Parts: sequence; structure tokens; C-alpha cells
Amino acid sequence: MSRLDRTRQLAAWTAALALWAGAGARPVTAAEVAIVKSSEVAAWRPMIDALRRATSAHTVTEYDLRNDRGTADGVVAGLKGRSGIVVALGPLAAQLVRTALPDTPMVFAMVQDPAKLGLAPAPGVTGVAFAIPVKNQLAAFRLVNPRGVRIGVIYKEENSGRNVEEAVKAAGLLRVALTPKAVASEREIPATLRALLAGEQAVDALWIPTDPVLLGDETRRFLIAEMFKAGKAVYGSTAGLVAEGALVSNGPDIASIGEQAAELVNRLAAGDRARIELLVPRAELVINRKIAGRLKIDIPAEVLKAANKVY
Repeated sequence: MSRLDRTRQLAAWTAALALWAGAGARPVTAAEVAIVKSSEVAAWRPMIDALRRATSAHTVTEYDLRNDRGTADGVVAGLKGRSGIVVALGPLAAQLVRTALPDTPMVFAMVQDPAKLGLAPAPGVTGVAFAIPVKNQLAAFRLVNPRGVRIGVIYKEENSGRNVEEAVKAAGLLRVALTPKAVASEREIPATLRALLAGEQAVDALWIPTDPVLLGDETRRFLIAEMFKAGKAVYGSTAGLVAEGALVSNGPDIASIGEQAAELVNRLAAGDRARIELLVPRAELVINRKIAGRLKIDIPAEVLKAANKVY
């Protein structure tokens, strides 16, 4: 065995002993890590894959709550009394694990507004933010589309109200006008979009935040298609929306969320129970130059050069 291999093995043993000491369990070479998902979301897979790669020294098991409370209760009941670390993905998983397993070390991620759900860093509890500061997003949109000064946003208050409120405050500093329109359900979205596109104050672009009311397959495709028919741009919060026809997104690099969650898992496994502040993922600027061409939007060359990905 090489010196590097022996060092790695010693580090793994040290982390495991710190996790299991005093719990009456025999020493093991790796921590038990349960990834508890609110549901199976395809867009989360790069995050989970990155997490698994960076926690390869541990035993990692995935559990899908299927967004069903009965299923969720059964999964969490099975985790009670077991030593280890839980990575909770999504609001349902994070809230339930925090409530039902208060003494279990937990890392949460893929939660839009942790504070609203009562999730905050505490000894043994930490997480990774699921958003880039909204001011940074709006600034990126303005750089990509300098003429897009009137931006509409459709949202559901209970999902994204706080985020939109921050955007309204930031808009004035960036010399853009934000027109927010709250809806109660998906059924109100078509009429709301028509209102945003009508009259002398019609918007130049539509911002689609990470609000579940907007992200269903039919809804987001409808929004992108209708905006394209109107000759207007769509701004997204994820790279996936750009691939589907949005002009630009400036959102979290999903893989980096997994890397940071793994960092927190490894710290907890090593025995760190101090209050660890939320980590913030890397931003990822993604641009659809083909859509820009069809909408006759001239993107500055330096902005294209700075993008992480260009379609």
C-alpha cells in the first residue's frame, strides 16, 4: 500500500470514528449517508452524481419520497435510530427530516427559501443555497439583452414572493422596470401572460424564476412558445430552460451544489458539529445565441465570451 493510500485510509477511519464514537456502534471505514429526495427530479441528477463522486468514501443510499406524505413517513420512520448523515433534497424532505429526526446530522439542498420553511444553520444542520442573488441575475440579463428594460415575472406568492420582492428592489438600481404578476394557480397563467404582452407598457422579456407553478412541462413550454411568437425573450433560472428556448439563464451550477453538499457531509462525518453557514453555489451563465439571432438581439461579444455555455 502506498503512503497516499495509507493516508486516505487513515482519513476515512478518522471520519468514521468521529461520527460513530459514543453511539455504541463498532468502528467502520465510512459514514452511512442517506440521500432523501422529495421526489425524483431529472434536473437534480447532476447534483446527486457530483455528491456521490465526492462522498465515495461513504456508503450512500437514495430514498425517494415521491412527494407523498405516506411514503415519506414510512421512509423517515425507517431512518429513526440509525446513526449517520441525511442529505435532504427539496422542501418536503428537508422539513420532514428536520422535524422527525432532530438529532440526526443533516445537509439540505434544492430548497428555494429555507428561512421560510424554518430551516436555518444550527449545530449538526447546514445546507447549500439554491439560488444566485437576484440582483446578479437581473444584471446578467441586462448585459445579454441591453434593450430589455421592461421585464415581466409571473409567480405564486407563497412560492416566490420573497424572491420577487428582492427583484423589485434590485431592478431600480439596474435601471430596469420589473412588472410582477402574482397568480393563484396554473390556470391563471395564460391570461396573465397576455396582460403582460398588451399595451404600450408591454414587457420586453419574461423572467421565469424557480417557481413550481411555472415549471411544469406544459406550462414552461407554453410560456416559451408564446413569448417567441411575440418576438420577446425569456430569461430563465436554469440552463435547462435555455436549452428549451429561453435566451439566457443565470442560475446555480447544479453540479456545484452537489460538490458543496459533499463538502458539508464530509465535515459532519469528521465530527464537525459547529454551526456551519449555508454555502452558495457557483453561478452559471448560459446563453442561446440561436434564439438571440431569431429575436434580432445583439449580444455583446464580451458577454458571449464570459458565458459558461452557449447554444
